[in-house]
Amino acid sequence: MLDRLSRWLRRPPPRALVMLGIDYGCHQWHQALGAARDFRIRAFIDDEPWNHRTRIGETPVQYPGELVALVRKHTACAVLQVEGAKTPPVDNWVLDELRTLKVPLLTLPAQLPESPSGYLAKLIERTPQDACGDASQ
Repeated sequence: MLDRLSRWLRRPPPRALVMLGIDYGCHQWHQALGAARDFRIRAFIDDEPWNHRTRIGETPVQYPGELVALVRKHTACAVLQVEGAKTPPVDNWVLDELRTLKVPLLTLPAQLPESPSGYLAKLIERTPQDACGDASQ
């Protein structure tokens, strides 16, 4: 039992993510990833002024102009969007900056897979821009 506790305590911190949008699919992914310990969504991005600085669980909602700063602050390994979800517009300079930072913009399926965390880990692994950092910040 002590060995199992020791392994649990040495487990690496979850990797940080930023989610574009706040629709139902985004909430589902947030909840599913929060149930595991591999990833944490550190910020949601939405362009509606009445959503700014509100929270979904413990996660703040920020403006699209803050995306690059949030990716840097949290050392995010990916920026996520969900198929069919309304996402805020992202400027070309932001996409260029994400490429420079080697942070991929990934599209997740609207229907949750059996293991959301495992699915995301494989998706990131297959992405050539893999720059996953730790989300403990």
